[in-house]
Amino acid sequence: MLLQIDHSTRYLYREPVGLTPHVLRLVPRAAPGLHLLRSELEISPEAIVRWNLDLEENILGIATFPKETDHLEIKSTLVIEQRITNPFDFLLDERALRLPFSYNERERSLLRPYQREENSAPDTVLTDWLRPFLGGESPFSLKTLTAINGQIPALFRYTPRPEPGVRPVSATLAMGEGTCRDFAHLMMESSRALGVAARYVSGYLCSSPGTPVEESHTHGWCELYLPGAGWRGFDPTNGILAGAHHVAVATSVLAGEIPPIEGNYCGAPWLCLSHEVMITARELLPAEEEALRP
Repeated sequence: MLLQIDHSTRYLYREPVGLTPHVLRLVPRAAPGLHLLRSELEISPEAIVRWNLDLEENILGIATFPKETDHLEIKSTLVIEQRITNPFDFLLDERALRLPFSYNERERSLLRPYQREENSAPDTVLTDWLRPFLGGESPFSLKTLTAINGQIPALFRYTPRPEPGVRPVSATLAMGEGTCRDFAHLMMESSRALGVAARYVSGYLCSSPGTPVEESHTHGWCELYLPGAGWRGFDPTNGILAGAHHVAVATSVLAGEIPPIEGNYCGAPWLCLSHEVMITARELLPAEEEALRP
């Protein structure tokens, strides 16, 4: 399966301004089965881009701009081959079949930032939310986690919210609505309360053939660390495991905004005339695949 992602961001300014260094999170994170066939980046005005990895091994481009400009345009084109299309193609370790399971010593040391703090007071609101999913002793781990993930879109209403930030779990539960990042946060905190390490993921959700391309966009979900399976994506906005149409770009220990482009300009707010973002992320048709393959 081939996916193509076109991501364009354009700013216009009333007069030439200086630009601060811009952080670019546009290149997919390495993942099993993912093969990057093409990665093109166009920036106007001319910029110097240096690539590195951050603390969580996300690929970052740092763009610096030597001259003032009255515009900024950044265009990214990706063509990706997904070789693994079944999100359930894994085997859990025997110790991870039922909850609560325990991580080994090495796992605990590496996963500590992604788990609930030891000796932290239980969240009674979250405990009440989880109670219906925990019938009986030692429930099956995957069945329980997928049930929680699947019930979030059934019980909550998706509502876009342009302002940054993530609502507390108690607010999401009380309001019965939220954004993809709020739902990812709820799934992360639910998993951590059950002793499962969790982290936030930002990336793209590509559309399938026959689906309106307007439904392709940046998206937020989460990953849980399951012994034997490793980090596995759970998309609580759609109630599914992250699959071939999910392209992870960056991860974070905290839920929230991991913007694809992050930077600023030097000057008053009124100098920015416009800001436009256009994204097309879709699975290619067979005829399109043949034209792109080497």
